[in-house]
Amino acid sequence: MTSITEKTVEQLFTQIQKFGNDGNFTKALPLCIEILKRNPKDEDALRCKVICLMKTDKCKEAYHVMSTDKLLKDIPMWFDRAYCLYRQGKLEDALAELNKAEPSSKVDELLAQIYYKLENYDSAVSIYKTLVKSLVDANTNERETNLAAALASSASFTNTPNKWPGLRESTYELSYNSACYCLATGNLVEANNKLNRARDLCSKEFEDDETDAKCELAPIEVMKGLCLQTEGNDKDAMEIYSTVLKEKYGDSQTLAVAANNIICINKEQNMFDSKKKVKIATNAPKKLTKAQLLSIEFNSCLLSYHTNHMEQFRKKSAEMVAEGVPMAHLLLASSYIRDKKLNDALNVLPVENSSDEKTLLAASQLLLKLGSFADAASALIKIKSLADKPGMASLISTLYFLGSGPEKAVEFMDKSLKDLAETCDPVNLIKWTLICARFRLAYDMPKDAASSLETLLSKYPGNVKALALLIRSVSQFDVSRAYEVAKRLPEIEIPSDIDLEELEIGTGVTAARGLRKVINPEDAKISEANRRFETKEKKRKKKKIRLPKVLVEGGPDPERWIPRQERSYYRRKKRNRNEAIGKGSQGLSSANKSAEAALDMSKKVGKKTEPVAEEPVVPPQSGKQPANKPKGKPKKKGKGKW
Repeated sequence: MTSITEKTVEQLFTQIQKFGNDGNFTKALPLCIEILKRNPKDEDALRCKVICLMKTDKCKEAYHVMSTDKLLKDIPMWFDRAYCLYRQGKLEDALAELNKAEPSSKVDELLAQIYYKLENYDSAVSIYKTLVKSLVDANTNERETNLAAALASSASFTNTPNKWPGLRESTYELSYNSACYCLATGNLVEANNKLNRARDLCSKEFEDDETDAKCELAPIEVMKGLCLQTEGNDKDAMEIYSTVLKEKYGDSQTLAVAANNIICINKEQNMFDSKKKVKIATNAPKKLTKAQLLSIEFNSCLLSYHTNHMEQFRKKSAEMVAEGVPMAHLLLASSYIRDKKLNDALNVLPVENSSDEKTLLAASQLLLKLGSFADAASALIKIKSLADKPGMASLISTLYFLGSGPEKAVEFMDKSLKDLAETCDPVNLIKWTLICARFRLAYDMPKDAASSLETLLSKYPGNVKALALLIRSVSQFDVSRAYEVAKRLPEIEIPSDIDLEELEIGTGVTAARGLRKVINPEDAKISEANRRFETKEKKRKKKKIRLPKVLVEGGPDPERWIPRQERSYYRRKKRNRNEAIGKGSQGLSSANKSAEAALDMSKKVGKKTEPVAEEPVVPPQSGKQPANKPKGKPKKKGKGKW
């Protein structure tokens, strides 16, 4: 067998072509290098070398050859350059190189992939739709899969999802991407059905290889868990995520998503497990989208907050604020609110230049706590989605009234009325006009209230509430005109079968408080001259003045503070007089009182008594109980518990 050095250039090229057709580019690469040793300026050999390097995943080396070789610099290999940069992750540079290439189907496919990686899903969807319609070859299923993935990502990570074009679902990849699209658009039932179909197709395709089947089934299972989590079934979702992480099948992106979803389920509980899952979630930063990375970063920051690592929390949230991450300033402000530093929290929120509803609502809440009512109203005005709501307008006018007085509140009311009149919303316009009129009447502005009500009635003359309020406001400065306006009220038609006097006499009419209702049942229908109710004043019962039973002339009883039994005039009741008889020692009577007094030594004062020596107290011996000590109660026998 001849060696490479003995073969001619033609034989080497023939061998390279054979290896290329077989897809064995590893063996073709040394042949290209041998030809270039003999002739370094061989352009075909250089091209073959670059292709072999690209096919063997040595894109960095291939791009270096194209950039440094003098011959290849002048050759327009824009597609190959762009592909090498795309494989290295340099998407912006790859897009710039690809724009120089001539239009073709392979250029469009690479361009769609670059747009997908750059998260420009609308452009990727547009290119893939054109390719699917115009090309039918062996790569049709792959193009449809890429189109479905772009549609699912557009629905998941943008606010304007594209319409599903009705792709085939013949493979598990197409069914999986279709399920992702249904889940992103809120169709959970259809998403579950398509995930089950994707699982069956994948198991059938890899039934001979269990390891590959588990790797391909991992993202399907994680998406199934996400469906359950969205439905509120956290228990089953947690079981699926834990199984995927325990078996460690699937790529790093799938494991990161499962770990991040577990952190969301744990919330403020099981912090030790959440710390482990954060490490798993941060292991695949290159394959995740910006939205997924942001979600992981937010959860990591919140975990620091709930574990009381406030310095770490503030550092992370400050970094996100510097990067311009939405809602990051709310995280930073929450740490200051926790420490009751409301002014520092307010300084963090970009109130002046922000149009975000959550930021403005949080700022207005802080301003309310600080007592800055007018500033809170100014923050609420910037929320455009709530500007035409009467409730929000009423709140803002109230805040202006509390902070700057009724003049500022009326000024805002006039402006909001003009805005509502332009939107042509009759329901909100009528409500808000009536609210403004009542406010003006409450603060002595009847003329302004009448003016706004007349403007409203010129557009909607049949509104009875506005007409009644107009009469009330006009009557405060022009009574005659109020009578004229009252004539515009519609007449009330009373049915002929209703007796008004009977209704007034009925149980629905109640007497005033303090009056007694007297109705003669025999003659209920009396003339108006005689009143139906007769007033009777309530007679108040006079309380008897209670005096002491025993009074001393010239003042109250001097023994009133002594217990009754010890007073001089106290006499026992008959049943208690003989209570003391029979008590005492046997033989003791009143006749022996003199003998008892003689024996009482406490009454003999002045006589000295000899002290009696006390007997020494002998302490009891240790370990023995004194004989005279009563024994304790025996313990109750019961079941022993260990």
